[in-house]
Amino acid sequence: MKKTFTLILSLFITLQCYALSSYTGEYKLYAKTKLGSMHIGAAQFVLDVDGNKYIYTTEARTSSLLKALYDYSRSEQSIGEEIDGELISTHFSVVERIKDEVRKDYEFTIIDRKSVISSTGKKWTIDPGNLVDQLSVYLALSIDIQKNPGQVEFIYQVADEDGVEYQKFLLEGYQTVSIKEKEIETIVIICPELELTLNLSIEHNLQPVLIHKINGNSEFKLVLKEFKKPT
Repeated sequence: MKKTFTLILSLFITLQCYALSSYTGEYKLYAKTKLGSMHIGAAQFVLDVDGNKYIYTTEARTSSLLKALYDYSRSEQSIGEEIDGELISTHFSVVERIKDEVRKDYEFTIIDRKSVISSTGKKWTIDPGNLVDQLSVYLALSIDIQKNPGQVEFIYQVADEDGVEYQKFLLEGYQTVSIKEKEIETIVIICPELELTLNLSIEHNLQPVLIHKINGNSEFKLVLKEFKKPT
């Protein structure tokens, strides 16, 4: 089954030439409760590409109807470049708020792919190999899957506020998902350490159309609402 899958993927990739390209993705945010799945907010992913350099940002927040109960927002930004088909992350920042209180506000810079310096004053040494931040990993997967269609395991050093750790992403197979009455062919990627499942759309340059995350007893899902490319 794995061999059949990688053969189909290889045939697909030979039909296209991959490059990072700008887009805006609008998502609906759902939470799973005892009463079922509930729409609780929205998120936006924006990739701005200029030559081989990129700025990747996300904004997520609860809906206006829920703000009285839980007013939450989070913004992230990843800055880097692509050189010879390899993604190089150089800077990452996060701001997270609950109502008017800032719960997280940090950033870090990656120096010569050898060390990470955080705004908290911490510094970590990096092993040789792939290094991404928790946002640019989506871009790295998109590039690496298309560069290596026969590969089913992708391992990255992922930097966040707690340091740098290895995370394994496994290619599980194909899944056809229905969004807004449209069927979309996707590649399923799981990260067991993060309890994360990604559905990467073949039509949308292997960017996520579904993101499913388990946090303890809570489950969250982002579902693509609209995908736009610059005209």
